[in-house]
Amino acid sequence: MVAMHPLLEHALGREERYLETLKELVLIESPTHDKTAADRLADHLATLLSNEGWTVERHLQQVVGDHLSARRDAPGDISTLLLAHYDTVWPVGTLEGMPFYREGDCVHGPGTSDMKAGITTCLEAIRIADERGMALRGPVTLLLTSDEESGSLHSRELIEELAKLHDRVLVVEPGSEDGSLKVGRKGTGMIEFRARGQSAHAGNNPEAGASALRELAHFLFFVEGLNDPEAGTSVNLTVASGGTVPNVIAEEASADVDLRVFTLAEAERLDRELRNYRPHNPRVEVEITGGLNRPPMERTEANEVLLAEAEAVQRSMGLALGTAVVGGGSDGNFTTALGAATLDGLGSLGVGMHARHEHIELGATLERVALVTALVTRAG
Repeated sequence: MVAMHPLLEHALGREERYLETLKELVLIESPTHDKTAADRLADHLATLLSNEGWTVERHLQQVVGDHLSARRDAPGDISTLLLAHYDTVWPVGTLEGMPFYREGDCVHGPGTSDMKAGITTCLEAIRIADERGMALRGPVTLLLTSDEESGSLHSRELIEELAKLHDRVLVVEPGSEDGSLKVGRKGTGMIEFRARGQSAHAGNNPEAGASALRELAHFLFFVEGLNDPEAGTSVNLTVASGGTVPNVIAEEASADVDLRVFTLAEAERLDRELRNYRPHNPRVEVEITGGLNRPPMERTEANEVLLAEAEAVQRSMGLALGTAVVGGGSDGNFTTALGAATLDGLGSLGVGMHARHEHIELGATLERVALVTALVTRAG
């Protein structure tokens, strides 16, 4: 029988400690748009990190929860940014109908996979390094942001600032549901469409009106024509409204459009096409705003080098997690676009993100703890 890698064996033996920390985080609900609730978790995390030897800086925010950056200094030539977020899509009170519990190897609860397990993985990796006397390869910074689920509008600048100061970025979002690490992500964006026409009585003189709703209908078909399934480009009008009452020609209409692209070239094409849209009725004024929020996470030379290192570590442990390119974005999109070596999907094996059956698979998640530990220490 082949002996198990000692680091992997150590990580797999930490179920209880891992679950203890994860439960603490899940039970402090932290929806993105509830600053009071989010700050309660920031308070807990700041205390926890300080007690475990991290130097913690709190980045105060007015609208969303405060961001935290925690640092472990160490001599060495490889600095690592562990990139995480602590906000979830679940409102306060979700735990009442969606409790935290374990069933076999599955651990359920709101925010377990996305991504409080990822935070726990970072904590456990450094704990293991400390317990085993493993030297870090260099300084490690753990960044915990509070607004990833709403587009990282309040944290992007901080993410990019810290990414520039580190040699590589390990993103602890959940892996794909088959366990794969994430090496590519679509860029994401949102377009806002606003049309203003002319109201008129729908029965007496409809011809005097200029329907904003009719223009919105034209825009819907225009948007659908921008899709390119072969290139992985999706453009979808997802929310729309218009008009006031049934007997009045609609003076105003609005819509939101979701954009997903695999390359910056496709993003530029979509932006150009959308900006060149002209209304079918010259009496209707159209305004199109917004654009790409997250650049795509494309495969880069720096990312490939980091992936090769992670695959070598996996082989030494008898693991083969595989790789995947996915449609959703993460903060790793930003760091890749800066040229920072980035690897995503290291936090957990997560299932059902943003769904009622959200959970992690504990055994496979603890394998990731071993992998992250190896990557940030000289064992890697």
